[in-house]
Amino acid sequence: MPDIEPQSAGRGLDVGAFDPRRGNLDLVRCPRCGNLLSASDCNTTELVRCPSCQVRFRIEVFPALFRAIARGRPAEGILIEGESACFYHEQKKAVLPCDVCGRFRCALCDVELDNRHLCPACLQSGYKKGELNQLEKSRIIYDSAALWMAVLPMIVLPLTILTAPAAIFLAIFSWFRPSSIVPRTRLRSYLAIAFALAQIAFWIFAFIGKPAMLE
Repeated sequence: MPDIEPQSAGRGLDVGAFDPRRGNLDLVRCPRCGNLLSASDCNTTELVRCPSCQVRFRIEVFPALFRAIARGRPAEGILIEGESACFYHEQKKAVLPCDVCGRFRCALCDVELDNRHLCPACLQSGYKKGELNQLEKSRIIYDSAALWMAVLPMIVLPLTILTAPAAIFLAIFSWFRPSSIVPRTRLRSYLAIAFALAQIAFWIFAFIGKPAMLE
């Protein structure tokens, strides 16, 4: 049987259904026969052989896929009169205050995020307001937007009267906003500023310099 070319997860890898009783052990399967694979079969430098169909392959997955799943702490009931109660569950014992609002929460309501302890309400509010970067699903890359705004309007040159200042603003604004998750330089913002300044210089010459030369 011919060898299978090396492939990465999500591009031919069969990812099975998640079984909470076995954790992540049932997620990775052979791309040819569907046989369950172990963590030692993944992220290898050389081709490995499936123990079932004997086909050779190489699979790359995130190492976090095989980490043990931590179970949450159960909430304890109030046993002694006068103990602090959870803000959301009056019969449950409070364990920690929220780092944002200060409300007491039981172990069930405690959400740990980046070494901070939040309550469900503050977690939801912070997500909606964009204050929790760890929960981002998407991100606006302002330096790329600035570059496109500086380049595309040159097709219709009069538009650059308005878009050039806006491109400069976006480029500078990108320096103070989270950039791409992939490391990158400020080259795009610098190029956007350079193109926008060239357009502004052109219009200054067009409106001021040219009439002066005609006189």
